[in-house]
Amino acid sequence: MRPDLQQQFLDNFKPARFERFLQTLEQRIGMHIEFRVCECPVFMSHDFRGKLERAAAEILRECVSPAMRRESEHTLEDRYRVPGDEGRPLFAVLDFAVTQTPDGEYRPKLIEMQGFPSLFGYQLLYGQTAKDVYELDPALDTTLSGLGEDTYIQMLRDSILGDHDPDQVALLEFAPREQKTRPDFLALQRLIGIEETDIRRVRKEGDTLLHERKGRWVPIKRIFNRAIIDELDEHKAELAFQWGDQLRVEWAGHPNWYFRISKFLLPFLEHDAVPRTWRLDRMDHMPDDLENFVLKPLYSFAGKGVNVNPNKSDVERARSEQAANYILQEKVDYKPCVITPEGLNKIEIRIMLIWPEHAADPLPVMSLIRTGRGPMMGVRYNNVPWSGSSTGLFI
Repeated sequence: MRPDLQQQFLDNFKPARFERFLQTLEQRIGMHIEFRVCECPVFMSHDFRGKLERAAAEILRECVSPAMRRESEHTLEDRYRVPGDEGRPLFAVLDFAVTQTPDGEYRPKLIEMQGFPSLFGYQLLYGQTAKDVYELDPALDTTLSGLGEDTYIQMLRDSILGDHDPDQVALLEFAPREQKTRPDFLALQRLIGIEETDIRRVRKEGDTLLHERKGRWVPIKRIFNRAIIDELDEHKAELAFQWGDQLRVEWAGHPNWYFRISKFLLPFLEHDAVPRTWRLDRMDHMPDDLENFVLKPLYSFAGKGVNVNPNKSDVERARSEQAANYILQEKVDYKPCVITPEGLNKIEIRIMLIWPEHAADPLPVMSLIRTGRGPMMGVRYNNVPWSGSSTGLFI
């Protein structure tokens, strides 16, 4: 962490500059941002960046091991299982709390993970805009692994579009115009030319899917899926295809990894950045110190259903109703470490990775930061000044 740069930012901060930053960001994206955008980026050293990168890459490699694939096999219900070679996860995200050892060393601790893409476009524009409007040091890195912004954008283009025309690639989402993550869809359109497609508006002809582009129906050659199964089920979305259909389409990230890499695997991982975790259906006894644990549903997003202060009745209810779908995870002690005018903030850092088909190892490429002072770090739980969505800048 770089408290010196954080303090320097505060010394030069003016509310009018933040308003201009937010206006510029929305202008570059092309819409109003509904979630709360934090006033400041988070400044970190390359040394800490390296810790985040190593932990994320090592854990992801562990997740795709033969042992973990065997463990995760039954997470794939037949109705959601997509045929075809899963390969490796093209996209994955791992969320780390920033903690501190007794001797003062900052360390990342895993909170959640998903074999699914995140805000790869929006986060780059946030970092670029913060550097421009706040007139920050041009040497600050917005990307990870020493990529640089041009290389990062080219990697996004190659990973999402493959060798297809953008009109032949669908950014597939449920009701994309209503999603709070839509700023990312528009950012990707600006950066690589891909457009959003409502999954309910897709047409199927034989083994081919089509979507509408410029007034005509165009075959979809490749899908960058952003539709979350939970939301499709919740809204009883009617689709023209079934996930198990044999389709003539490529996947920019095979959908099965959404299930394979999730909170489900946390109890099986052995990395030292992973807190102790148990599946409720495999627990022999109830911990005596429940105040030190968090109860989480396996398949939820944006913090839905998480109980940060479970009691014995909460755990017993979950065990009796759907034990296989819950985990009990050791609480992680987030270290307040980001200076703000409202006091010290805690942060959770999402490391976003891309694993190109011919690469030996996954590559951390971008960060997303949730920051605040509440018990949970999601932007829906931190809607006060100097909290919300941010990004990391590294030097």
